[in-house]
Amino acid sequence: MWKLAAEKLALAALLGAGLCSCAGDEPAAQSGASAVPPPLASTEQPQPVPPAVGFTPLPTVQDVQNAAPGGRNDPFAPLPGAQIQPGDAEGQPGDAKDSGAGVTLTGVLTVGNQRRALVTTALGTGVICVGAGGRCSSDIPELLPPGWSVVSIDVQRGCIQLALNGQPQDSLCIA
Repeated sequence: MWKLAAEKLALAALLGAGLCSCAGDEPAAQSGASAVPPPLASTEQPQPVPPAVGFTPLPTVQDVQNAAPGGRNDPFAPLPGAQIQPGDAEGQPGDAKDSGAGVTLTGVLTVGNQRRALVTTALGTGVICVGAGGRCSSDIPELLPPGWSVVSIDVQRGCIQLALNGQPQDSLCIA
């Protein structure tokens, strides 16, 4: 019985202490004993301190933007100062130029099950596929001159074969 009375007394004391600590009229921020002095204003940006575990902090957005120069308007254009080699109208080593259709072959690839060739012509730069006009889909403009078509694209060898008015021409391969 005396244990029950002691437990009730201890519970009442804890409850009373908890209520007293919440019932103060003065906010804690204004009391003199617990006030934290305001930080000093400085004109310098604080430098992040590297963590002790060996990680290096990432650069800021501004650091990255300042370090990276602006891009080029046409990423497929020859680099400034590139030397034009004899027989290479575009100045890119390894490109194959077909004088008849004015097609410069710069690469071949497979997209899904469709073989494509990367070319530059007088009409622009883009991809061509096997078929009349070399168009890969109806919403892509033609890159080949009228009368030209793509007979085959050999991805393994890096070659394409064009035809003029249905007559196959010599293969055009990347060197």
